[in-house]
Amino acid sequence: MDSVLQLAESLMASPWLLLLVIALAVGDSLVPMVPAETVVLTAGTFAVTGSPSAALLVVAAWAGALLGDVLAHHVGRGAGPLTRRLRRRRYAGAVVGAAETALRSRGGVIILGARFVPGARTAVNITSGAIRFPRPAFVLYSSLAALIWALYYVGIGMLGGLAFGSNPLLGVAVGIALALLVGGGIELVRRLRAGRAASTGAVSRKVPAATDA
Repeated sequence: MDSVLQLAESLMASPWLLLLVIALAVGDSLVPMVPAETVVLTAGTFAVTGSPSAALLVVAAWAGALLGDVLAHHVGRGAGPLTRRLRRRRYAGAVVGAAETALRSRGGVIILGARFVPGARTAVNITSGAIRFPRPAFVLYSSLAALIWALYYVGIGMLGGLAFGSNPLLGVAVGIALALLVGGGIELVRRLRAGRAASTGAVSRKVPAATDA
């Protein structure tokens, strides 16, 4: 990660930075360990000086994130035979069925929220392909999620750059802390909602249906 950040910092005044951002955003959608958010945020910190261009940085981050999400979706579609085998198993089939139900009932919300949680977005994108979530709808939701993601990380970076103009590294550190805080908050809310839904479902199964006397 340090070597990637050093490379990004050396390219701040070069057009090659945008290609690096695109490549990292693509990779980040498939492999959560790729530090795309950190590089985009760092570049945003320097964007307050005009180099790199904030607008071009947002476009590069958006394009890379969208392309990576679509690639992950297609990887999932290639796992169709495996998904069909899993459906025939008791527990694995229940997990696949639950994922399919969730994506089909509130796919937009899940795709948008997962974009800000690295591991979750990879899992959601691949699962969406495996269950044959409609491509046009996926691209639409993923495009919006990628745009919000790009604006958010570039914006956080620029806020850090404006607040700590004399110390860009401090601005990067503060931006990363804010990004982690928001990402953690989104994941916490998701887990709480999932827990409530599970407990509500368990209660409804325990309560016998009313019958006429």
